[in-house]
Amino acid sequence: MRAAVIVASTLAALAVAPAPAAATPAEELARARAAFRGGDCPAAIPLLNYLLYPAPRLARQPDLLEAHVLFGVCAYETGDRATASREFEEALYLQPELALDTVLFSADAVRFFDDEKARVTERNRLEAERRRIAEENLRYKQLLASMVVIETRPFYVNFIPFGVGQLQNGQTGKAVMFASSQAITGGLSAGIWLYLVGTYGFGGEVPDDDNAFVRRLEAIQIGAGIACLGLMAWGIFDSIRHYQPSVQRKPDESLLPPELRRKPEPARAKPRPVATRLELSPLVHPGGAGLGVRLTF
Repeated sequence: MRAAVIVASTLAALAVAPAPAAATPAEELARARAAFRGGDCPAAIPLLNYLLYPAPRLARQPDLLEAHVLFGVCAYETGDRATASREFEEALYLQPELALDTVLFSADAVRFFDDEKARVTERNRLEAERRRIAEENLRYKQLLASMVVIETRPFYVNFIPFGVGQLQNGQTGKAVMFASSQAITGGLSAGIWLYLVGTYGFGGEVPDDDNAFVRRLEAIQIGAGIACLGLMAWGIFDSIRHYQPSVQRKPDESLLPPELRRKPEPARAKPRPVATRLELSPLVHPGGAGLGVRLTF
């Protein structure tokens, strides 16, 4: 009977005794740190993962930085390069000038961290440059949108042949038509005249056998000359008819000083090449032999 009372008392004491308190994040970090210093990265990784994911459980930034560094180094030492890269990037986000000491970490881990730091630094530099250029280009667009450009057009240009007046009026199609037609007719007239002068001399006599031929050429020369002059007169009339002393046109980049012109975006950082390795190995089995192929990334 007495033994039963003692057992009952013991059970009652156990029932009312407080449960052991759960370890605080700082204590979990201390355990992970001790495991890392003891060379037991597989034991430290679950503790560090618990402290950092899915949400950080460490309130102090130095503790959070240490946890990311320890997680990254442990992941590197266990062969998980992707996790190591992610954790080092998180650490650099917290402290961009962070550097690892080879006294505390292996030389290979420090070298991997330095490579990641260089990559992240270059990426951040390009992103900052891209943001700066985007802001400048936005100001460039706003400045152009606020500009009003008035272009004045001189009147004498209307009297220049070969479609120059039409070009000033912004009629490119007409300019090409007048320029080509005046060039053809004027060139034909001038060419025939030069031929006749070069063949028979200026004011020279034409042999009787060539009279008919020369008269035909002269008729063509005069007709082409009259056509050229008519086209020139038409071009002058058309240019004056559509002439505007001043017009408002859309501003362009040439009106801005060089420091305000649009800047090209910098080249994006190239992705890190994936290292691959092809391995061939013999395979022996009861039915014969073969060759095995393994591709690793």
